[in-house]
Amino acid sequence: MGTAIEPGSLAGAVRYAHEVSGVPVLVTEHGIQTADDTQRAAFIPAAVEGLAAEIGAGTPVLGYCHWTLMDNFEWIFGYGAQLGLHEVDRETFRRRPKPSAAAYADVVRSHRGALTVARD
Repeated sequence: MGTAIEPGSLAGAVRYAHEVSGVPVLVTEHGIQTADDTQRAAFIPAAVEGLAAEIGAGTPVLGYCHWTLMDNFEWIFGYGAQLGLHEVDRETFRRRPKPSAAAYADVVRSHRGALTVARD
């Protein structure tokens, strides 16, 4: 989509959002558009590890949602943008997990119970 791919940007954005707002942060969409799913599979753990470090440093984060479960229709890019953890066959509608789905599951499992939820 023409944007830089930088896993550390998630932690920086969360820190900045909290600094300017003074309230806990909820990450509602985070991911990358790439046809190379190996890049996404490497990006997700790196970004979440950075987020975990930011939480450990004291930035209150309520939660994190990866964008998106499936490759979907993007208004500017149509079906060409590949953001999902699952690919969709547009003829049969069959959904198939990409390797990044396993990478996301692994990083979530590795942090289960380790990250605390901020409550103000």
